[in-house]
Amino acid sequence: MAFVCAGEDAWVAVCFAGVARTYSLCLPAGPRPGLPVLLLLHGSYGDGASIAALWQDFAARRGIILVAPDALHRDAWRLKDDSPDFLHAVVNDVQARYAADRRRLYLFGQSGGAVYGLTLAMLESQYFAAVAVHAGAWRSPAEFEAMALARRRIPLKIIVGDRDEYFSATPVHRTVTALEAAGFPIELEIVPGQHHGFVPQIAAATEESAWRFLAAVALTSNPVFLDYGDR
Repeated sequence: MAFVCAGEDAWVAVCFAGVARTYSLCLPAGPRPGLPVLLLLHGSYGDGASIAALWQDFAARRGIILVAPDALHRDAWRLKDDSPDFLHAVVNDVQARYAADRRRLYLFGQSGGAVYGLTLAMLESQYFAAVAVHAGAWRSPAEFEAMALARRRIPLKIIVGDRDEYFSATPVHRTVTALEAAGFPIELEIVPGQHHGFVPQIAAATEESAWRFLAAVALTSNPVFLDYGDR
């Protein structure tokens, strides 16, 4: 595996499992040891660079390292192609290079990245400190089954607009109810008048809310990564 960084705000190439993969890396000015890392999962037909660009100014002010991988297929994140193994390899290299705080690794997902982010929270509940998602929820029975795999009741937050065109109140509340019943600390924020897209005017308020939730949580012991990629 080879990582090539082209500067403080970089498009990075990585060979994983014999396939060329890419991700965007954004560092605050003068990165120092102990910074938190935020893994960003873009929406369907999006890319890492676009979601990182929306987060970059906020992250620079707060001292956050952004890591935004690209899904292998732009239309959706897939467990087989974008396995926890792939994301772990990317994050682990970034944390090692910049001596980031391994107990403050967070995940934020948008739309399709939000749906996958909720599933990743279950699979790697001892690896991420907390997860926040925007404009997404579970809809299929198979997605709900992932809750049985969680080894830690990881804190979660869902932010969604009440005018979201793709995720109505029904799947959102069903997801929240199921997670609550399973004992997960779950916070739901419904934003009046907000639609589905993660555009600049929506991103600013969403980032502030998501980060306030995430930053309040840190792992109390070293993270544990469980590889479900080949199962």
